Amino acid sequence: MRSIRVHLPDGTTHVGSVVDLRDADCDIDADDLSRSVRFGLPVERGYPRVISPPPSPVSPFVAHLAREISFDRRGALATLARSRGHVVPEERTLERVESELADVTPPEPADLADARRRAAAAGAETERLQERAAMIRGRVEAVREAGGDIDAAEAELAETMTRLSEVATERVAARQRLEMLEARARAARDGREERMRLEDRAANLERAIRRSLAAAVYDDFADAVAALPDSFDADAGDAPGEYEGPPLAAALAVTRVAPLCAPVVADADVLDPFCGLRSFVRYLDAPVVLC
Repeated sequence: MRSIRVHLPDGTTHVGSVVDLRDADCDIDADDLSRSVRFGLPVERGYPRVISPPPSPVSPFVAHLAREISFDRRGALATLARSRGHVVPEERTLERVESELADVTPPEPADLADARRRAAAAGAETERLQERAAMIRGRVEAVREAGGDIDAAEAELAETMTRLSEVATERVAARQRLEMLEARARAARDGREERMRLEDRAANLERAIRRSLAAAVYDDFADAVAALPDSFDADAGDAPGEYEGPPLAAALAVTRVAPLCAPVVADADVLDPFCGLRSFVRYLDAPVVLC
């Protein structure tokens, strides 16, 4: 395991693959440490800084190991499976369903309102420039009939016509976008039942994908659960839905089997079932900051 560096607000620096901060001279918040691990530098003054390799995709699930951890077991296992290159057939089906869903999803009200505003503004500007061009043409004719110098008036007319051409193009584009969004809104209203069906289908596929991915790495997870101290009273069973035990036990097991280069932050009382830091680190086989 590679060494990590922890710089504390009191100016001290701790280095190693295992950093024990239980006897540090300043108050340390575990959440501040885990945020530094996940998000890196820069860190505001007065907060701890952790310099380590970048976190893996699984790291956010196990960044802070605490007795009362809220742990998304299936999400963590599915992410672990993806990090190992596992794919499942349902993923292509989900992509197709999401594409179909996008076609029947109504535009955001703000987008539709903005499109209407832009179309109206472009129309009003076009009419204003048309009126201005007509007025300048009249002025050019009047000056010409009076035998005066029409160069300035013609230059103003040319400039107005150029701007009118630009605005007319913008008006067409704005109108086309508005018509497209209005058509989507009508289709969405007409296809409400279809949209609901596709949303249910997508949700079911997402759950199936998570189950399949979790199952792909479940044997390793089950072995890690079995290696926990007996006091955790955890049983992985034979499938992702059969796990019985505290969330912390599942989080520790995922930490053990995940390829972690960045450290996990652990509360001191998490060590209690392991009877010491050495046994805890040997079980995790990952860099640790203990506080």
